[in-house]
Amino acid sequence: MNNDPFETDPVLIRAVGYPYDITAHSFTFIAGAEAPFDPALRAGRRPVIGYGSNQSPLRLRQKYGTDHQPIPVQRAWLSDHDVVYSAHFSSYGSLPAALRHVPGTRVAVAVNWLSDAELEIMHPTEIDSYDFAHLDNLDLKLDDGSVLDRAYAYLSFRGHVGVGDQPFALREVASEGRKYPAYSQREALTMMRDRIAPGDDLAGFVRAHIADTETRHARVAQLEKAALAVVHTDHDIVEI
Repeated sequence: MNNDPFETDPVLIRAVGYPYDITAHSFTFIAGAEAPFDPALRAGRRPVIGYGSNQSPLRLRQKYGTDHQPIPVQRAWLSDHDVVYSAHFSSYGSLPAALRHVPGTRVAVAVNWLSDAELEIMHPTEIDSYDFAHLDNLDLKLDDGSVLDRAYAYLSFRGHVGVGDQPFALREVASEGRKYPAYSQREALTMMRDRIAPGDDLAGFVRAHIADTETRHARVAQLEKAALAVVHTDHDIVEI
């Protein structure tokens, strides 16, 4: 009999499952599911870097449902960046991702080609902890060999979780030349439990900030107080 609540309780499975089902291939998101990638659908859309759960068809389905226009999602590698943990907890319990400028590191991302209407749906899911930004002077290599030097991304303004001057990277996100220690979501949550409520049962710790908004806000304030400063290069915050 399996007594691990993180493998049996749907609420906790969702919390530790972040960043979910990241694919290794490009796809078109249609009717809440994957279909073959169609590059022609990119016309008139903005390239928005998905580096955490926004790479995931599961998370896109949670945001867009099944009644939406086809969304092209293209695999890419972003140079001089890594994906680290943001200094906040999500409403569903996870410690979410943040994009960080890291010279010499190359990280696997998705480019979600979004229309203005689709951005209006995406923005409310991000604005509690992220700024929508336009990034310049990028080396963002798409899987068709083309390179973008400009794109959009949601950038955490909460700070980045780590120790000393070392942020913690997301183990589930592929990288090359990674300089930071990488941890799974469950490992990261365990470390945050040890900081905030040492000795507490991990399942109870996670359920507490899912169930109670005040508890979550208080814990986020603790994470922010100890957070590493956000590091980005050329970017402009876009008013939304």
